[in-house]
Amino acid sequence: MTYLALDLSKRSTGWCWWDGEAARPQYGCWELGSEFTSPGQTFAKLHACMVDHYALMPFEGVFMEPPINPAQLQGHTTIQTIRLAIGLAAHVESFVHAYPCRWIHECNIDSWRPDFIGRVDDAAAKAAARRAKKAGNARASARDTLKDLTMARCRQLGFTPRRNDEADAIGILTYGLLTRNVTPPWLRDEVLRAPVGSVAA
Repeated sequence: MTYLALDLSKRSTGWCWWDGEAARPQYGCWELGSEFTSPGQTFAKLHACMVDHYALMPFEGVFMEPPINPAQLQGHTTIQTIRLAIGLAAHVESFVHAYPCRWIHECNIDSWRPDFIGRVDDAAAKAAARRAKKAGNARASARDTLKDLTMARCRQLGFTPRRNDEADAIGILTYGLLTRNVTPPWLRDEVLRAPVGSVAA
């Protein structure tokens, strides 16, 4: 079985691919567009990237986040952002149907990230953001801290992602494999898991 995990984004879509046997997956990112790129152009670029990837590294199963997390509906999320997120996810679903892929599996960020970085670190980052908001910082968010912790966890496992999107894709793949009762090699030799909080600091 071959697997592809995607962290979908117009600016930078992270991907992580594993052939089911190698000691490490391969990962990278696709730039699908800028603020000047139309939704149609963005979806077409995603299709082209997936076609090229499939030709070089075929995949039978796809892991990705659901297009909209309820937490994203707060704050300054626009209808254009929501439409784009849903459109990207729908295009992946269409691709999986059109090509000989077996399945697509959604991994909610509130499930995969705590599992990947550690539930204690995840809870601590969110608690700190809540305290900051209560103290008067209306724009306080745990997002950047959680991104840093995800990068730190990847480095702890021996990966060197260049961007947060690549790190997220690694996390999604790792969690997705575990949900399908597959323990990837990069976790197999981990006897005692160290906290990542100090690594990200």
